[in-house]
Amino acid sequence: MSLPEEISSFRHREFIFCFFFVLLFLIIFCAELSPVFAAVNGTDPETERQEDAVITDFFSDCELSDATVRFEQPLENVSLVFTLSSEKKLLKSETFFLGPVKKGQEITRVLFWKIEDNFGKDRDSYKAQVLVKNGSQSISSRELSFSSRNPILSKLKLVDFSADSEKASILMSLTSSANLRTIQAPEPGMIDLDLKLLSDTEILYSEKQKNIPITSTYYNVSYWPLLLGKDKNYTAFLKVHSHSPDVTAAYISNFRAEEKVEIIDRDIDVDEYGASVTVVGKSRVPFDGIVRVVLMPEEGKVQVFEETADLLTSGKEDTVGIIWQGVPTGDYNVNIYVLNSEGEILDSHETVLRVFEPVAEASPAEESPAPGFFTIFGIFLCVGTLFVRKRE
Repeated sequence: MSLPEEISSFRHREFIFCFFFVLLFLIIFCAELSPVFAAVNGTDPETERQEDAVITDFFSDCELSDATVRFEQPLENVSLVFTLSSEKKLLKSETFFLGPVKKGQEITRVLFWKIEDNFGKDRDSYKAQVLVKNGSQSISSRELSFSSRNPILSKLKLVDFSADSEKASILMSLTSSANLRTIQAPEPGMIDLDLKLLSDTEILYSEKQKNIPITSTYYNVSYWPLLLGKDKNYTAFLKVHSHSPDVTAAYISNFRAEEKVEIIDRDIDVDEYGASVTVVGKSRVPFDGIVRVVLMPEEGKVQVFEETADLLTSGKEDTVGIIWQGVPTGDYNVNIYVLNSEGEILDSHETVLRVFEPVAEASPAEESPAPGFFTIFGIFLCVGTLFVRKRE
C-alpha cells in the first residue's frame, strides 16, 4: 500500500522543482529584458540625454570648422563650444550661445579659427571638437583629427572656386594618371557640394547638391537669391565631399559687395534725334544711378545729357531714352557712361554720330487762352436750343 504514496510524493516534488525552475528562468529573462524596454520607452536617462541633440555634420581644418545640430527636444539654454588642440595643447576655444531651441530645429554654425600663421606651424596633427551644452550639462559631442596638410580629393581636382557680388562659380575636373607607356582615363567620380554665404560667421544662404557625377568637367554657377549690402565683406564657403575615396575638402572665397551694371552694346541706338541705352544689373547690390551721354564735336561746345535709371539688381534690365536739345549740325564722338550715386563710372561705351539738321531747343508749350464770354454764352445757347427741341 505504500508504493502509490511514494509515487505521488515523487511527482509532487518533481512538479515543485519544475515550477521553481520555470520561475527562475522567467526572473532571469525579465531582468535581461527590462533595460531594453526602458530604452524603448525612453526611461533610460543616459539614452534620453543622448537624444536631446544629434550632431548631424561636423567638419574642421586649419582655417575653419562648421557643425550642424538637430535638436530632438525643446531646450532652454543651449550653447555650442568649438575647440582646437594640438599635442594636448588647447589652441583655440569659441562658444556660440543659441538660447532656447525648439524640437526638430536644426542649427548650423561656422567658426574661423583665425590662428596666427606662425602659431603651431610645426605641428602636424590637430584635433577639433564640438560640444553641445544645455546650461552646464553636456548633451552631445563630436571630434575629429586632421593634418595641417590640405586633403587631396584624389580622382578630382578643383580648378576654380570664386565668388563675387552676384554669384559663386565652381569648376571641377577629373585627374588622370599617366606614365611613360600608357595614359589611363580616370574613373567617374561622385561628389556632394555644400555652399554657404557668410557675413562674418552668420550664415545668410545655404545650398546643397547631392550625388553629382563627374565624368569629365563640371561647371556650376549659383546666384545669390538675396540682396547684399554695399561695401560689406562676405565669404563664400564650399565643402566638396568625394564618395570614393571618402574625403571632404573645404574652400573659401572672400569678396566685397559692390554695385555692378553693364551696358548692353547691341541695344544701344544713337541717331540725330537722341539715344537709347539699355543697362543690365550684374550684382545683388541694388544699383542707384544715372546714364550720361556726352556729345563731343570736332569744334564747338561739348554737350552732356543725363537720365535717371531704374533700381537694378542682377539680371534686371532698363532702357533709358534721351532726346537731344540744341544740337548743331556736325559730327560727334559719343561717350556713354553709367554712374552710381557717388559719381563712380561703372561701365562705358563709345560710338559716333552725324547730325544732318540742327536740333532746336524745346520751347515751353504755349498756354491755351481761357474761354471768353461769348464762347460760354454760345455753349449755353446751344444747350438751351437742344432742350427746347426735346420738349416739342
